[in-house]
Amino acid sequence: MIVDEGDRDHTVTVKVGSPVTVRLGENPTTGYRWALVDQGDLEVVGDTFEQTGDAIGAAGVRTFTFHAPQQGRSRLRFKNWREWEGERSVIQQFEVTVEVQ
Repeated sequence: MIVDEGDRDHTVTVKVGSPVTVRLGENPTTGYRWALVDQGDLEVVGDTFEQTGDAIGAAGVRTFTFHAPQQGRSRLRFKNWREWEGERSVIQQFEVTVEVQ
């Protein structure tokens, strides 16, 4: 299951053992990066960034990958922030509920 910004505040359903991939637009050269806040019972298996342009400092997509090991509901929550500036720097949040059957 691939989740993106269009799935914000929705519930998605996956089968036990399935991967869940969250793709969020990001421009880390500005200092703002997506950070995982809560994953519930889902296991983190990856966190990568793919630049979408050839220019130095181009924006791209942050991809978080999770494994759904058991039935249940988990909220995936993320924040886009400058970690060194603390909570006051949060400019965006993303949340999706994952129903594992």
